[in-house]
Order: sequence, then C-alpha cells, then structure tokens
Amino acid sequence: MLKKICNILLSLLIAGMAVIAAALLVPYLFGYRPLAVLSPSMEPTYPVGCVVYVNTKVKPEELKVGDAITFTLSGNTLATHRITAIDSEKREYVTQGDANNTSDGARSFDTLVGRVSRYGVPLLGYVSEGIKTTKGMVIAAGLVMIIILLAFLPDALAKDKKPANEASEASSDTPTESLPEETDVSIK
Repeated sequence: MLKKICNILLSLLIAGMAVIAAALLVPYLFGYRPLAVLSPSMEPTYPVGCVVYVNTKVKPEELKVGDAITFTLSGNTLATHRITAIDSEKREYVTQGDANNTSDGARSFDTLVGRVSRYGVPLLGYVSEGIKTTKGMVIAAGLVMIIILLAFLPDALAKDKKPANEASEASSDTPTESLPEETDVSIK
C-alpha cells in the first residue's frame, strides 16, 4: 500500500514538474520567449503573475496598431504594452498599457523584443520568477529530494520489514551437508 501511494505521489510530482518545464522551455524551440508579467499595466488582458509568450521573430514592419508588444525600456528592463500609433517613416511606435491612462511616448523600432501572444498562462509567472530566487532554488532542491525519497523509500522499508515466514523460508533454503547414517556393523 505504501509503495502505491509513493508511486502515485511520485508520478504526480514528476508530471507537474514536466508540464511546468515544458510550458517554460518548449516555446523557445518555436521562436517564442516566455516572460512573466510583473506589473498590472496590462490587466485584465495579462494579469500579474501570468506568463506571456513573445514572438521574437516578428519584424517591426509586421506590427499594427492594437498589437501587444514587449520592448526594452532601459538596460535589461522590459515592458509589455499595446501599440497605439506607428510612424513607419521615423521607425517609431507609441505604446500604452491597457490599465494606464497615459501613453509611453514614442519608441524606436530597435527597442522591440517581439509581439505578445493573445493568451497568457495564469500563475506560471510566479513559478518562473520564484525559481530564480534563493528560496525558489531551495524549494526546487527540496522537490528533487522528495522525488528521490518517494522513488527509493518503499523498497528500503520493505527490506527492513521482512515477514517472519520469509525469514524461516530463507533459513530452510540454505544447503546443509547431510551426514551418512550410522550403521551397526558387527565383526564376527
């Protein structure tokens, strides 16, 4: 019974971790970059904590007003907002967050990271950002340890708790040397 419970828990943990890993890694194979939404500027379309997938292969010329895009603000800081105007001659676009009252101003096409998919995966952003922290790494290591324990614990406990009849069978299975029977031989 313990082995069944451990196997079920092990399967659920591995399946859950595989789904999360796939949701965060597989998009790279298709030119998409998963990014966590960290601010409420695009709510309700993209709530805080969701992951959006950014098509990094899109060219600025393919964009149109109404597209949600991710762009570089400064340094490594990224933002995801919706295009409100495009000036192809100046090679600039103007963006604004869905929940913001004012626009961001004009930005060069060079700041474009990519176009955002229409849908995001709720709550996955908390996982993708959390795993980057010390606490997240400790939790991930703990999950790996739990998986190892679930995989090996039932067998280890089963070896320690051999039933009494197995122990007696084991001792009766050991070969013994048979001694010849004594015969009464009389010499006359």
